[in-house]
Amino acid sequence: MRWCFVYHDPDEASGAWTLQRGFAEALRAEGVELWCCPFCDPNELTLPSSKELQTWRISVLLVFYAGRSEALERELLRIRQDTNLLIVNELGDEPQTRKLNAIRVQLSDLSLSPDLVSAKHWTALGANCIWFTHWADTHLFSAADSRLDERPLFLVTTMGLRRYHHLLRLVLGRSYRNRFCVGEQNTHFYRSGKVAFQYARWGEVTRRVFEAAACGCCVLTNRLSNYTGLSDLLPPDKAAIYYSGTLTLLLQIWRLKRQPQFAQRVAAEGQKRVLAEHTQQARAQTLLALVKALQGQSC
Repeated sequence: MRWCFVYHDPDEASGAWTLQRGFAEALRAEGVELWCCPFCDPNELTLPSSKELQTWRISVLLVFYAGRSEALERELLRIRQDTNLLIVNELGDEPQTRKLNAIRVQLSDLSLSPDLVSAKHWTALGANCIWFTHWADTHLFSAADSRLDERPLFLVTTMGLRRYHHLLRLVLGRSYRNRFCVGEQNTHFYRSGKVAFQYARWGEVTRRVFEAAACGCCVLTNRLSNYTGLSDLLPPDKAAIYYSGTLTLLLQIWRLKRQPQFAQRVAAEGQKRVLAEHTQQARAQTLLALVKALQGQSC
């Protein structure tokens, strides 16, 4: 089983962890032989020739890219016309990038959307698209000890200067930290906080809720529409805490401060669910099953 994995990597030489490299390792762990073809500039890229793909006996072309690239679309069309490969496209940051993905969806045998509403949108238009929501790569996001009472900060976030930042800084003072992180900095940062705050400005399921939960944080995030499916993945007051505005946010913070054992239970349940169902290995196994089903249909 040999796949060609195409993904955007503007800093390939660094060798640092990226989500795509982590997913590649997960596929290899499941027995997939990978030919990785990272590209730096989405406006100027060339995928392997049909002859090269045939020589390597590639059966699946997997693409990870968030955004539109006319060069990538042209290359996918060429491969669609010249080969019988299964083309699988991961659709990046939907719903905010949904309008950029129409051509890639049409060229794919299978599309993977992190957004449930977007997956239903493409399915209604006749595409084979499944909900393939975000995950936490356990090589990076994990907690050696999930006890919250030993963590120095009450609330941590990597959201930047989004809504609620100034309010949280005013209310929590030094027990609040908002920091931009890369690579393993994320792990150490999340392990320092009892509660991980997230504000999804697009009303979308964000990757951060899974990553923070994997690090043993109690996740505090804005309440999304039931159509997103997040409350099914992380039930309210059981595996995550939700707020719907400034007042409920302050009430939830007060509640978590007053009830540390409750926060600990929510953190433990959230971590348990993520590590069981929302890791890179779980997603790799799901994708393999989907690809095998498609290959079986084509026989």
